[in-house]
Amino acid sequence: DGEKTLTYKALNQQANRLANFLIQKDITPGTSVGLCLERSTELIVALLAILKAGGNYVPLDPAYPPARLAFMLEDTDAPILLVQQSLQAMIPDDYNGHVFTLDGKDAASIAQENNDTPVTDIHPEQPAYIIYTSGSTGTPKGVVVPHRAINKLVRNTDYIEITPADRIAQVSNASFDAATFEIWGALLNGARLVLISKELLLSAPDFSQALTSQKITTLFMTTALLNQMVETVPGIFSSLKHLLFGGEAVDTYRIRQLISQHPP
Repeated sequence: DGEKTLTYKALNQQANRLANFLIQKDITPGTSVGLCLERSTELIVALLAILKAGGNYVPLDPAYPPARLAFMLEDTDAPILLVQQSLQAMIPDDYNGHVFTLDGKDAASIAQENNDTPVTDIHPEQPAYIIYTSGSTGTPKGVVVPHRAINKLVRNTDYIEITPADRIAQVSNASFDAATFEIWGALLNGARLVLISKELLLSAPDFSQALTSQKITTLFMTTALLNQMVETVPGIFSSLKHLLFGGEAVDTYRIRQLISQHPP
């Protein structure tokens, strides 16, 4: 995350402390926990902590309109919301759950919790997270994704092999399903997860430099963003081992252009 790094040991310890804190706040298997965090190491710690505590996470994009955030919190009946200090203004006025700031007033209490892995009774079919459709055809619908589905997506697959030597970029918001592949694809295979800021994504040359300097091996992009990158910086993906894209119809001209320009 920029200059900030976490080892697996540090990630595990921080997640255990937050998980034990959440258990003290009555999080039990099946409880939904809202997350309103920017892409950061704190986000990754929080995702893992919620699962360790037995709950399921509900990612809330800070860019969403307040009415949509309020709807998602009410629809999931999330009794707890984890936020960063800078995003507290995003909290709906009528939200009656408990709000905890991971980098603010609650940080000291969380840090005092022990590092022990909590013992929880979690089964593969239990919810891991709830993600919402866009609502473009009506009311947004919450899709409940179980633990088994995450494992099936990124472990022992027939479409990609991820090893501890890989470096996977996270370019997706946590509320976009591609983040599941990025985050858990890395962590469940012992690879390195590299967080790419929104600012870098806005500049194709800077993004290209980041892919090279961070030695990224694996990347998922929306088709539209891929088309834009290929047009702007020829050969931008040449240093990758795996490039995945999707979400909409493919522009075959851009793909031919990509393949002809030092493809991954």
